[in-house]
Amino acid sequence: MSLFDFVKPNWKKSDPAIRLKAVDEVDDQDIIEGLASDVDVRVRTAAVKKVASLDTLKRISQNDADESVKSLAKNRYLEEIVKKLKSLDSATSEDIALLSEIKDTHFADDLLKAAATCDAIREELVKSCTKASVLTIVATRDAKESVAMAAAEKVTSESFMADIAKSSKHTSVRKMVADKIRAKKEAEDGGKKAAALLAGKQEALLGQAHHLAAQKDPLAVKSQFEELMAEARALGMGDKQAALDEVYASFNKFCDEANAEKIAAEKAAVEKAAKIAALSASLEELEQLVSENKLADSAERVDAILNDWAEGKSMMDASLIKRFNNAYFKVQEVRKPVVVDAPAVDAADESARPELLERLQALADTDVNETTGKHLHGIVREWEKLPLLEGEDPILQSYNALRNKLSEKISSFTESAQKMVEENSVKLKAIIEKVKSFDENEDFRELNKKVRECYNQWKEIVGEQKFKYHDLWQEYKAATSRFQEMQQWENWRNEQARDELLTEMEALTKEEASQNVLSKLREFSNRWKEIGPVSAAKLQDYRDRFQGYYEKVKENCTAFIEEMNAERVKNLADKEAICQKIEELVANAEIFWKDKFKSVQELQESWKNIGMVPKENVAALTERFKAATNAFYAQHKENLKAEDESREANYEKKVALCLEAEAIQESSDWNATSNKLKQLQDAWKATGPVPKSKSDEIWTRFRTACDAFFEKKRAHFEEMDASKQKNLEAKTALCEKLEGTSEQTSLEELKAAEAEWKSLGMVPKEAVEAISDRFNTVYNKILARLAEADETLAAALAEIKAKKQEMINKVSEFAESAGSNQLADAVREIQKEWREAGSCGAEDMTMYKRFREICDDFFTRRRDQLDIQEQARQNNLQKKLLLCEQAEDLLTDLSEATVGASMNKVKHLRRLWKEVGAVPREHSEKTWNRFNSACDKVFAFGRKDEPKAEEAAAAAAEAPAAETAE
Repeated sequence: MSLFDFVKPNWKKSDPAIRLKAVDEVDDQDIIEGLASDVDVRVRTAAVKKVASLDTLKRISQNDADESVKSLAKNRYLEEIVKKLKSLDSATSEDIALLSEIKDTHFADDLLKAAATCDAIREELVKSCTKASVLTIVATRDAKESVAMAAAEKVTSESFMADIAKSSKHTSVRKMVADKIRAKKEAEDGGKKAAALLAGKQEALLGQAHHLAAQKDPLAVKSQFEELMAEARALGMGDKQAALDEVYASFNKFCDEANAEKIAAEKAAVEKAAKIAALSASLEELEQLVSENKLADSAERVDAILNDWAEGKSMMDASLIKRFNNAYFKVQEVRKPVVVDAPAVDAADESARPELLERLQALADTDVNETTGKHLHGIVREWEKLPLLEGEDPILQSYNALRNKLSEKISSFTESAQKMVEENSVKLKAIIEKVKSFDENEDFRELNKKVRECYNQWKEIVGEQKFKYHDLWQEYKAATSRFQEMQQWENWRNEQARDELLTEMEALTKEEASQNVLSKLREFSNRWKEIGPVSAAKLQDYRDRFQGYYEKVKENCTAFIEEMNAERVKNLADKEAICQKIEELVANAEIFWKDKFKSVQELQESWKNIGMVPKENVAALTERFKAATNAFYAQHKENLKAEDESREANYEKKVALCLEAEAIQESSDWNATSNKLKQLQDAWKATGPVPKSKSDEIWTRFRTACDAFFEKKRAHFEEMDASKQKNLEAKTALCEKLEGTSEQTSLEELKAAEAEWKSLGMVPKEAVEAISDRFNTVYNKILARLAEADETLAAALAEIKAKKQEMINKVSEFAESAGSNQLADAVREIQKEWREAGSCGAEDMTMYKRFREICDDFFTRRRDQLDIQEQARQNNLQKKLLLCEQAEDLLTDLSEATVGASMNKVKHLRRLWKEVGAVPREHSEKTWNRFNSACDKVFAFGRKDEPKAEEAAAAAAEAPAAETAE
């Protein structure tokens, strides 16, 4: 270390170890960037880890002499780009340009999945992203609808699209992907599923129509039926329209009958209600006449009321009947007053007995009161004036029974009344003693409150029977007399308080209308009520003055109050709209439940921000809002429960997938196991989410099992690739050897070289054809040279050449009938013979190319002919389906009048069926059964029995046996 090192900072010292330590201590970016160019690799590495400048990191990644530093700088460069882009609220063109640096890296995927990244960045990343799994995450979780939509549009995998359609945050994205999946499936099945779905909807509507038509109260479901008919018209019912119209007509007839019954019942109810109201009004009128002692002046009206009640008494309730009986007896009491010295009733006049019994019965049905005994004595005196009845006379027995019953009730009532008086007297004496115990020095307000409470208790106990407690009342008055002077003093104080409040009220009348004025008015009203009593002489004056000021303030605030009321009415409408929206959300099962939750939260927040509503609507509106939100959260709770159950079920499915993956992770059947694991991975993606607490654990388990197999497979094929390369080198060396000794190689050496060639394994795929052509070329050249000197070998090669030429000719002849399965098998057999025939010499390569071209042409023609045959079968299928529909149409209007023509039509259709060729194998039997079933039903209707044996045999003979024989 030099002397100058002592005065230099640590990051400039000559010792690399000190500079390396200084990197951790320094935060100045200029110094860090300088150290990033240090001569020592360790110092540069440590400095690069702390560099934040994109330009510096990029320069180092391109120019540094050490590859590890360059790699680290490149990685840090990408990290800093991501860090910068994540922190942006909005992006410039320069920021967007940085995305090209991280394209096709995991940094781009991480940035795209980061929710905090600005919208413009995510939109650009979606455009360049090609990974379906990442796009699925964005389409499912991104808060920006346009970003999620763009990602979803790029996803083509059905399993990923299913995840998006199920779990995306945005309704529009879920709908778009669901439509995309549906369109894809419809395109795949040629519209068959759509047709089946339409038929299913039609059946469901018809079934629902039958269900509604069977309801006991058709009027209650009429609106539902109308909605169903509108839906059916929009959908189109096809051949089910007639059945639906028939059900609808029957339902309307049922509705008309029910409506007529309802009108009649309502009319009867109105008439009964009017009669009850009239009788109630007449009873009140009778009671008023009794109370005003006008029975004599209104005798005719009284009789009319009594007659009306005699006719309609049965429809009235028990309380009104009791009131009528009381009034009735009062009328009788007035009309037939009790007279001690009344003239004797004529002994011969027995007609009075039923009337007396009726009065006695009515008295027995009426609650016992103070006058019941008096009425009973009057009836008894009148009865006793009649001739005496003896023995078992039923009238006498009824009279005695009613009289005894009333006597018992009166006796019981009297005892109870006396007992009540005694109990009340004890309570009243306790109140008197309580009043006597009050301390006069206590605050008068509290004292006055206690006295009032005692007085209210006294009134509640005594009720209307003051005369029974006259003596106790005198004692009570004596006990409270000592508070009168205090009352006068308190009245004076209260008058002073009221005067002050009236002065404030007068000032309030001069203020401009506002919410503050109304608040003060309420405050003054409450204060006025809290001020105690004043002298009776001034009470009315105070009331009038306060009321006048109160009305004046209200008048001044009229416009303001109207405006405020209008605002409250508007608030009422707004809150009712919120209630309706929540109720609609609860009822709508098509909206995704997470979207519902978000909407309800927003509506609840809106509710809080809306002001007051009219007072009379508060209770009902609050109850409605509470009921709607309670219903929603009950539904939301069920949704959460269902999701939890679904996640648990998904967890069990994924556990099963893990078990399957773990069971085959050690397999060496590379192709089958790879396919199986890919199927498991697709099943994993198609399976929904699991509980969050178990998500990482189960995913790690599954991924570990898959990675274990694929890592083992990768190592195996890397080893195989190395082996293939060695084989290629060996085969190349063999070719070079033969090429170098082609003029000296003997037949035995050539055969040994051929055996060695066959013993060598496979070579890389891209080198197969070139190395084979090279070997065959030199092999054939040597073989041709040897044949020139060996007649036997020449004859053998000529024979092989002739056989191969014959094979070429045969395949050429087969080309015109390439669609035949037998010929295809024959060509494959010829290809096998060609490989076993061996080489024919110098012309072998040329003949092989010709043979391969002819085989390729044969199989190309075969594919074309099979496509043509398949298209022809599809066309035949459409023709036969049309014949099926024509046969089934005959059943729709089959009757005695049309059956003959229908049977002839069936015979014609069967002839046409025979003329149509084969259909695809999978549709053959089903199509034939459909056609034959419709035809058999027509013949069965014509014969009034089941198809005969000979026709069944004929139908079997017509079955499409030829269609299945291919």
